[in-house]
Amino acid sequence: MIESRSSINRDTTFDIMKGIGILLVITCHFFGWNHPFMSRFIRSFHMPLFFLVAGYFSKPYDGWQAAKVAIGKFFNRLYWPLFFTQLAIIGWLAAMVYAKNWGWDEVVRQSLSLLWVDVDGPMTPCGKLSFGVTWFLMALFVAKTILLLFVSRLKNWAIPVSLFMAIGALVLHRFFPYSIWCISLGLMALPFVTIGWWFKNHEIPLWLKISAVVAWVLAVVFSELDMYSFTWKIYPLDVLGACGGTYCVYLLSKALKNHLRILPKMLAYLGVVSLAIMCVHHFEMSFKMGNHVLALFVSEVPRWTTYVWRYVFTIGLAIALIHIPKVKSLFV
Repeated sequence: MIESRSSINRDTTFDIMKGIGILLVITCHFFGWNHPFMSRFIRSFHMPLFFLVAGYFSKPYDGWQAAKVAIGKFFNRLYWPLFFTQLAIIGWLAAMVYAKNWGWDEVVRQSLSLLWVDVDGPMTPCGKLSFGVTWFLMALFVAKTILLLFVSRLKNWAIPVSLFMAIGALVLHRFFPYSIWCISLGLMALPFVTIGWWFKNHEIPLWLKISAVVAWVLAVVFSELDMYSFTWKIYPLDVLGACGGTYCVYLLSKALKNHLRILPKMLAYLGVVSLAIMCVHHFEMSFKMGNHVLALFVSEVPRWTTYVWRYVFTIGLAIALIHIPKVKSLFV
Protein backbone atom coordinates (compact mmCIF):
# COMPACT_ATOMS: atom_id res chain seq x y z
CA MET A 1 0.00 0.00 0.00
CA ILE A 2 2.94 2.30 0.38
CA GLU A 3 5.62 1.27 -2.10
CA SER A 4 4.43 3.86 -4.58
CA ARG A 5 7.37 6.01 -5.63
CA SER A 6 7.93 6.19 -9.38
CA SER A 7 10.57 4.04 -11.00
CA ILE A 8 11.85 3.70 -14.54
CA ASN A 9 11.75 -0.11 -14.39
CA ARG A 10 8.57 -0.29 -12.30
CA ASP A 11 6.71 -3.59 -12.48
CA THR A 12 3.04 -2.59 -12.52
CA THR A 13 2.03 -6.12 -11.50
CA PHE A 14 2.50 -5.11 -7.86
CA ASP A 15 0.54 -1.89 -8.36
CA ILE A 16 -2.32 -3.94 -9.83
CA MET A 17 -2.13 -6.24 -6.81
CA LYS A 18 -2.43 -3.29 -4.45
CA GLY A 19 -5.26 -1.86 -6.53
CA ILE A 20 -7.17 -5.12 -6.20
CA GLY A 21 -6.26 -5.25 -2.51
CA ILE A 22 -7.57 -1.78 -1.64
CA LEU A 23 -10.83 -2.46 -3.49
CA LEU A 24 -11.23 -5.64 -1.45
CA VAL A 25 -10.60 -3.71 1.78
CA ILE A 26 -13.48 -1.34 1.03
CA THR A 27 -15.67 -4.18 -0.24
CA CYS A 28 -15.16 -6.13 2.97
CA HIS A 29 -15.96 -3.13 5.16
CA PHE A 30 -19.06 -2.06 3.22
CA PHE A 31 -20.56 -5.40 2.17
CA GLY A 32 -18.99 -8.04 4.42
CA TRP A 33 -21.59 -7.46 7.14
CA ASN A 34 -24.24 -9.16 4.96
CA HIS A 35 -22.06 -11.81 3.30
CA PRO A 36 -20.13 -13.81 5.94
CA PHE A 37 -18.41 -16.17 3.48
CA MET A 38 -17.34 -13.30 1.23
CA SER A 39 -15.96 -11.50 4.26
CA ARG A 40 -14.03 -14.60 5.37
CA PHE A 41 -12.70 -15.08 1.82
CA ILE A 42 -11.41 -11.50 1.56
CA ARG A 43 -9.98 -11.39 5.07
CA SER A 44 -8.04 -14.58 4.43
CA PHE A 45 -5.46 -12.64 2.42
CA HIS A 46 -6.32 -8.97 1.76
CA MET A 47 -4.24 -7.38 4.56
CA PRO A 48 -1.43 -9.97 4.41
CA LEU A 49 -1.18 -9.08 0.70
CA PHE A 50 -0.05 -5.54 1.55
CA PHE A 51 2.43 -6.77 4.15
CA LEU A 52 3.87 -9.33 1.73
CA VAL A 53 4.29 -6.73 -1.02
CA ALA A 54 5.92 -4.30 1.43
CA GLY A 55 8.28 -7.04 2.54
CA TYR A 56 9.12 -7.90 -1.06
CA PHE A 57 10.43 -4.37 -1.57
CA SER A 58 12.41 -4.32 1.67
CA LYS A 59 16.21 -4.26 1.52
CA PRO A 60 18.44 -6.73 3.37
CA TYR A 61 20.39 -5.64 6.43
CA ASP A 62 23.49 -3.73 5.31
CA GLY A 63 24.82 -2.28 8.52
CA TRP A 64 23.28 -0.26 11.34
CA GLN A 65 23.67 3.10 9.61
CA ALA A 66 21.95 1.95 6.40
CA ALA A 67 19.14 0.37 8.41
CA LYS A 68 18.67 3.55 10.45
CA VAL A 69 18.43 5.67 7.29
CA ALA A 70 15.91 3.24 5.75
CA ILE A 71 13.79 3.27 8.91
CA GLY A 72 13.87 7.07 9.00
CA LYS A 73 12.62 7.29 5.42
CA PHE A 74 9.95 4.73 6.14
CA PHE A 75 8.88 6.64 9.25
CA ASN A 76 8.33 9.79 7.18
CA ARG A 77 6.54 7.81 4.49
CA LEU A 78 4.05 6.32 6.96
CA TYR A 79 3.56 8.75 9.80
CA TRP A 80 2.73 11.91 7.87
CA PRO A 81 -0.30 10.31 6.15
CA LEU A 82 -1.28 8.71 9.45
CA PHE A 83 -1.17 11.94 11.44
CA PHE A 84 -2.76 13.89 8.59
CA THR A 85 -5.74 11.53 8.64
CA GLN A 86 -6.13 11.47 12.42
CA LEU A 87 -5.74 15.23 12.73
CA ALA A 88 -8.34 15.70 9.98
CA ILE A 89 -10.73 13.58 12.02
CA ILE A 90 -10.01 15.54 15.20
CA GLY A 91 -10.38 18.82 13.30
CA TRP A 92 -13.73 17.76 11.87
CA LEU A 93 -14.98 16.74 15.31
CA ALA A 94 -13.85 20.05 16.78
CA ALA A 95 -15.74 21.88 14.02
CA MET A 96 -18.89 19.88 14.84
CA VAL A 97 -18.56 20.92 18.49
CA TYR A 98 -19.08 24.52 17.46
CA ALA A 99 -21.47 23.90 14.58
CA LYS A 100 -23.77 21.29 16.15
CA ASN A 101 -22.85 21.27 19.84
CA TRP A 102 -21.67 17.67 19.72
CA GLY A 103 -19.63 17.98 22.91
CA TRP A 104 -15.92 17.47 23.43
CA ASP A 105 -15.93 13.79 24.37
CA GLU A 106 -15.29 12.56 20.82
CA VAL A 107 -12.50 15.09 20.32
CA VAL A 108 -10.80 13.93 23.51
CA ARG A 109 -11.34 10.26 22.65
CA GLN A 110 -9.83 10.62 19.17
CA SER A 111 -6.92 12.63 20.58
CA LEU A 112 -6.19 9.92 23.16
CA SER A 113 -6.52 7.28 20.46
CA LEU A 114 -3.85 9.11 18.47
CA LEU A 115 -1.51 8.80 21.46
CA TRP A 116 -2.47 5.22 22.40
CA VAL A 117 -2.64 3.92 18.79
CA ASP A 118 -4.48 0.65 19.35
CA VAL A 119 -7.28 -1.02 17.41
CA ASP A 120 -8.99 -2.07 20.64
CA GLY A 121 -7.83 0.16 23.45
CA PRO A 122 -9.13 0.62 27.00
CA MET A 123 -12.39 2.27 27.98
CA THR A 124 -12.12 5.89 29.14
CA PRO A 125 -14.71 8.39 30.46
CA CYS A 126 -14.88 9.71 26.87
CA GLY A 127 -15.35 6.29 25.29
CA LYS A 128 -13.33 3.33 24.06
CA LEU A 129 -10.03 4.13 22.40
CA SER A 130 -9.79 2.77 18.87
CA PHE A 131 -7.44 3.74 16.06
CA GLY A 132 -9.45 2.41 13.15
CA VAL A 133 -8.35 1.47 9.61
CA THR A 134 -4.99 3.23 9.77
CA TRP A 135 -3.70 0.56 12.18
CA PHE A 136 -2.09 -0.91 9.08
CA LEU A 137 0.44 1.93 8.85
CA MET A 138 1.58 1.53 12.44
CA ALA A 139 1.74 -2.27 12.24
CA LEU A 140 3.73 -2.09 9.01
CA PHE A 141 6.23 0.33 10.50
CA VAL A 142 6.74 -1.97 13.49
CA ALA A 143 7.11 -5.06 11.29
CA LYS A 144 9.53 -3.47 8.83
CA THR A 145 11.62 -1.94 11.60
CA ILE A 146 12.05 -5.36 13.23
CA LEU A 147 12.83 -6.87 9.83
CA LEU A 148 15.46 -4.27 8.95
CA LEU A 149 17.16 -4.22 12.34
CA PHE A 150 17.02 -7.84 13.37
CA VAL A 151 15.23 -10.52 11.36
CA SER A 152 16.88 -9.83 7.99
CA ARG A 153 20.26 -10.54 9.60
CA LEU A 154 19.21 -14.12 10.39
CA LYS A 155 19.04 -15.15 6.72
CA ASN A 156 17.66 -18.72 6.55
CA TRP A 157 16.38 -18.47 10.13
CA ALA A 158 14.41 -15.30 9.37
CA ILE A 159 11.04 -16.93 8.64
CA PRO A 160 11.04 -19.40 11.59
CA VAL A 161 12.06 -16.64 14.01
CA SER A 162 9.41 -14.27 12.67
CA LEU A 163 6.75 -16.98 13.12
CA PHE A 164 7.97 -17.64 16.67
CA MET A 165 7.73 -13.91 17.49
CA ALA A 166 4.23 -13.71 15.99
CA ILE A 167 3.06 -16.69 18.04
CA GLY A 168 4.52 -15.00 21.10
CA ALA A 169 2.48 -11.87 20.31
CA LEU A 170 -0.66 -14.02 20.00
CA VAL A 171 -0.05 -15.61 23.39
CA LEU A 172 0.73 -12.25 24.98
CA HIS A 173 -2.50 -10.81 23.60
CA ARG A 174 -4.49 -13.37 25.57
CA PHE A 175 -3.08 -11.98 28.84
CA PHE A 176 -2.65 -8.35 27.77
CA PRO A 177 -5.40 -7.64 25.21
CA TYR A 178 -3.89 -4.40 23.93
CA SER A 179 -1.55 -3.50 21.12
CA ILE A 180 -0.11 -0.14 22.21
CA TRP A 181 1.35 1.62 19.17
CA CYS A 182 0.25 -1.49 17.27
CA ILE A 183 3.34 -3.35 18.46
CA SER A 184 1.53 -6.68 18.86
CA LEU A 185 -0.13 -6.23 15.48
CA GLY A 186 3.25 -5.43 13.97
CA LEU A 187 4.62 -8.67 15.37
CA MET A 188 1.62 -10.52 13.94
CA ALA A 189 2.40 -8.98 10.54
CA LEU A 190 6.12 -9.75 10.79
CA PRO A 191 5.94 -13.23 9.16
CA PHE A 192 4.25 -11.77 6.08
CA VAL A 193 6.78 -8.96 5.74
CA THR A 194 9.60 -11.47 6.27
CA ILE A 195 8.20 -13.97 3.77
CA GLY A 196 7.81 -11.21 1.18
CA TRP A 197 11.42 -10.12 1.79
CA TRP A 198 12.71 -13.71 1.65
CA PHE A 199 10.94 -14.53 -1.61
CA LYS A 200 12.56 -11.54 -3.31
CA ASN A 201 15.90 -13.37 -3.39
CA HIS A 202 14.83 -17.02 -3.47
CA GLU A 203 13.22 -19.19 -6.10
CA ILE A 204 9.88 -20.55 -4.92
CA PRO A 205 9.59 -24.29 -5.70
CA LEU A 206 6.43 -25.43 -7.47
CA TRP A 207 5.44 -27.78 -4.62
CA LEU A 208 5.46 -24.85 -2.19
CA LYS A 209 3.30 -22.71 -4.49
CA ILE A 210 0.76 -25.52 -4.82
CA SER A 211 0.85 -26.17 -1.07
CA ALA A 212 0.19 -22.51 -0.33
CA VAL A 213 -2.81 -22.39 -2.68
CA VAL A 214 -4.23 -25.60 -1.18
CA ALA A 215 -3.69 -24.15 2.31
CA TRP A 216 -5.56 -21.03 1.22
CA VAL A 217 -8.58 -23.07 0.11
CA LEU A 218 -8.53 -24.99 3.39
CA ALA A 219 -8.17 -21.77 5.40
CA VAL A 220 -11.12 -20.12 3.65
CA VAL A 221 -13.36 -23.16 4.21
CA PHE A 222 -12.34 -24.24 7.70
CA SER A 223 -10.62 -21.27 9.34
CA GLU A 224 -11.03 -17.56 9.89
CA LEU A 225 -8.45 -14.79 9.79
CA ASP A 226 -8.99 -11.23 10.96
CA MET A 227 -5.74 -9.46 11.82
CA TYR A 228 -7.58 -6.42 13.17
CA SER A 229 -9.24 -8.43 15.93
CA PHE A 230 -6.41 -10.96 16.49
CA THR A 231 -8.54 -13.78 15.08
CA TRP A 232 -6.38 -16.68 13.88
CA LYS A 233 -8.47 -19.83 14.00
CA ILE A 234 -5.83 -22.27 12.70
CA TYR A 235 -2.35 -20.78 13.05
CA PRO A 236 -0.03 -21.06 11.09
CA LEU A 237 -2.28 -22.57 8.38
CA ASP A 238 -3.73 -19.09 7.96
CA VAL A 239 -0.26 -17.67 7.32
CA LEU A 240 0.52 -20.13 4.53
CA GLY A 241 -3.02 -19.73 3.19
CA ALA A 242 -2.69 -15.94 3.05
CA CYS A 243 0.52 -16.41 1.04
CA GLY A 244 -1.38 -18.72 -1.32
CA GLY A 245 -4.16 -16.18 -1.75
CA THR A 246 -1.65 -13.43 -2.43
CA TYR A 247 0.13 -15.62 -4.96
CA CYS A 248 -3.18 -16.15 -6.81
CA VAL A 249 -3.73 -12.38 -6.88
CA TYR A 250 -0.19 -12.04 -8.27
CA LEU A 251 -0.98 -14.50 -11.08
CA LEU A 252 -4.26 -12.69 -11.79
CA SER A 253 -2.53 -9.30 -11.84
CA LYS A 254 0.16 -10.58 -14.18
CA ALA A 255 -2.47 -12.05 -16.53
CA LEU A 256 -4.41 -8.78 -16.55
CA LYS A 257 -1.26 -6.80 -17.32
CA ASN A 258 -0.31 -9.08 -20.20
CA HIS A 259 -3.71 -9.49 -21.84
CA LEU A 260 -5.74 -6.35 -21.17
CA ARG A 261 -5.11 -2.62 -21.45
CA ILE A 262 -7.62 -0.38 -19.71
CA LEU A 263 -8.52 -2.47 -16.64
CA PRO A 264 -4.92 -3.16 -15.50
CA LYS A 265 -4.05 0.53 -15.94
CA MET A 266 -7.00 1.52 -13.78
CA LEU A 267 -6.10 -1.02 -11.11
CA ALA A 268 -2.43 -0.01 -11.21
CA TYR A 269 -3.43 3.63 -10.69
CA LEU A 270 -5.57 2.66 -7.70
CA GLY A 271 -2.59 0.71 -6.38
CA VAL A 272 -0.34 3.76 -6.63
CA VAL A 273 -2.86 5.91 -4.73
CA SER A 274 -3.97 3.10 -2.39
CA LEU A 275 -2.50 4.84 0.65
CA ALA A 276 -4.67 7.89 0.01
CA ILE A 277 -7.72 5.67 -0.58
CA MET A 278 -7.13 3.86 2.71
CA CYS A 279 -6.84 7.11 4.68
CA VAL A 280 -9.90 8.67 3.03
CA HIS A 281 -11.78 5.41 3.66
CA HIS A 282 -10.92 5.72 7.36
CA PHE A 283 -12.15 9.33 7.43
CA GLU A 284 -15.34 8.50 5.51
CA MET A 285 -16.15 5.52 7.73
CA SER A 286 -15.73 7.67 10.83
CA PHE A 287 -18.44 10.12 9.78
CA LYS A 288 -20.33 8.36 6.95
CA MET A 289 -19.59 11.38 4.80
CA GLY A 290 -20.95 9.68 1.70
CA ASN A 291 -24.37 9.34 3.32
CA HIS A 292 -24.46 13.04 4.21
CA VAL A 293 -23.57 14.06 0.67
CA LEU A 294 -26.14 11.65 -0.79
CA ALA A 295 -28.81 13.07 1.52
CA LEU A 296 -28.39 16.44 -0.19
CA PHE A 297 -29.82 14.99 -3.39
CA VAL A 298 -32.16 12.15 -2.39
CA SER A 299 -34.14 11.52 0.77
CA GLU A 300 -34.35 7.72 0.83
CA VAL A 301 -32.60 4.94 -1.09
CA PRO A 302 -32.04 1.20 -0.53
CA ARG A 303 -29.30 0.36 1.93
CA TRP A 304 -27.09 -1.34 -0.68
CA THR A 305 -27.27 1.82 -2.82
CA THR A 306 -25.78 3.91 -0.02
CA TYR A 307 -22.85 1.52 0.27
CA VAL A 308 -22.23 1.60 -3.48
CA TRP A 309 -22.30 5.38 -3.37
CA ARG A 310 -19.94 5.52 -0.39
CA TYR A 311 -17.63 3.14 -2.25
CA VAL A 312 -17.48 5.43 -5.28
CA PHE A 313 -17.37 8.55 -3.11
CA THR A 314 -14.36 7.26 -1.15
CA ILE A 315 -12.31 6.52 -4.25
CA GLY A 316 -13.33 9.78 -5.94
CA LEU A 317 -12.44 11.85 -2.89
CA ALA A 318 -9.05 10.15 -2.59
CA ILE A 319 -8.24 10.84 -6.25
CA ALA A 320 -9.30 14.46 -5.83
CA LEU A 321 -7.18 14.74 -2.68
CA ILE A 322 -3.94 13.66 -4.35
CA HIS A 323 -4.38 16.37 -6.98
CA ILE A 324 -3.75 18.96 -4.27
CA PRO A 325 0.03 19.56 -4.67
CA LYS A 326 1.04 19.79 -1.00
CA VAL A 327 -1.24 16.94 -0.01
CA LYS A 328 -0.14 14.71 -2.88
CA SER A 329 3.40 14.51 -1.51
CA LEU A 330 2.05 12.85 1.63
CA PHE A 331 0.47 9.93 -0.19
CA VAL A 332 2.24 9.31 -3.51
